Amino acid sequence: MPQPQEAPTGLDQAIIDSYTMVVLGASRKVPAHHFQKPYDLYNSYLISLISPMGFITFLLPLLFASSAYSTCPITTCTNTTNIPVRFPFWVNKQRPKNCSYPGFSLYCTDQGLTALNLPKSGQFLVRYISYQTQSIQLYDPKNCLPKRLLDGVDPSGSPFEADSYVNYTFLSCPRNFTDARFSVIDCLSNSTTSIMASTHSIFAQKMSNKSCQMIRTIRVPSSGPETDEGFTSSLSDDIWLSWDEPDCEDCEVKGGICGFQNNGSQQIGCFYGAASSGDLQDTGVSKVLKVLKIIAFSIAVAALVCALFAMIYLCNLASTWNRQQTPVMPQLEEAPTGLDQATIDSYTKVVLGQSCRVPGLNDGTCPICLSEFKAKETLRCIPGCQHCFHAECIDEWLMMNATCPLCRVSPVHHLQDQTN
Repeated sequence: MPQPQEAPTGLDQAIIDSYTMVVLGASRKVPAHHFQKPYDLYNSYLISLISPMGFITFLLPLLFASSAYSTCPITTCTNTTNIPVRFPFWVNKQRPKNCSYPGFSLYCTDQGLTALNLPKSGQFLVRYISYQTQSIQLYDPKNCLPKRLLDGVDPSGSPFEADSYVNYTFLSCPRNFTDARFSVIDCLSNSTTSIMASTHSIFAQKMSNKSCQMIRTIRVPSSGPETDEGFTSSLSDDIWLSWDEPDCEDCEVKGGICGFQNNGSQQIGCFYGAASSGDLQDTGVSKVLKVLKIIAFSIAVAALVCALFAMIYLCNLASTWNRQQTPVMPQLEEAPTGLDQATIDSYTKVVLGQSCRVPGLNDGTCPICLSEFKAKETLRCIPGCQHCFHAECIDEWLMMNATCPLCRVSPVHHLQDQTN
């Protein structure tokens, strides 16, 4: 008896199709998790401080620190908020002269929440500001972001933009038609109707041909891959927008604070030694900086000499270690792939008659698109297991996967076993 072959362990096409596709915006920024980048950059900078050369780099800002930084305190809407507001942002009625950049106006709501008004989209509340990645996290005051998306979220006219966009199709379906497989937008649904959003165009078209009504397709700002699995999304995540000007990312990552170089200048500078309030206090800090400059210069010279000797020692040590080690390259396993078109075309295709009798082991419904088979539709059956599907559904599946989506039987191995 031939030994059964183990089926590839890749993902099926339905799951792959449920993953989000994004359209890059004008900034051409690739989506990324906003909380990861600042920590990674901080860790790399912290590691550099361990080395002597990194320590010198850390001291150099103290040698050239400027005292011309305008007094720009960090402001908040309430004492309990976790959102510090500082350059380039400013809060209405709390704006010191030359402490803000045009277009970065925030304001406080009656409830003490920080809010941003987009000229073409209205009010959004601010959940987080990442000065290191130059991005801002927004959410809807009424906790129904999908409704705002349907009305249209357009950041144009402001200094903010989305890193990318994802096309979502909104569907209106009867409540009894949906089940646990689909994520429903609760704030738009009621006791008789469920509202869903999907990035999968084929799924949306299939659903609209059944009992659902297609509302419309819109572009949704996105900054990273969706975490929801399946064909639909509840769109419960916040909106992330970013800004390019003023460009303070490098300054913020290195521990500085961005601001205008002086009260009469519109040139942006990077300042070190800021107090927790965001100020460079003229009295105490300026005197301390003078002392630190002298100390830093002395330490930098000594550290440079030590660094030269350390580099020579480490180079010799690394050279000796490399001669003693034999590198072993890991073998990469070839990822499973789908079938070619010629192989797929060799599988049986049938056209249903008026009786709609389906050959094989099917129950009258396509397991991929969940639609019932109808007369004159073209089906394709997988050899071996004899499971049948809509030809367009299974062809797309087999181009990405080499197994039956129901039983995971490999038709290629089945044909090879019959040949042997």
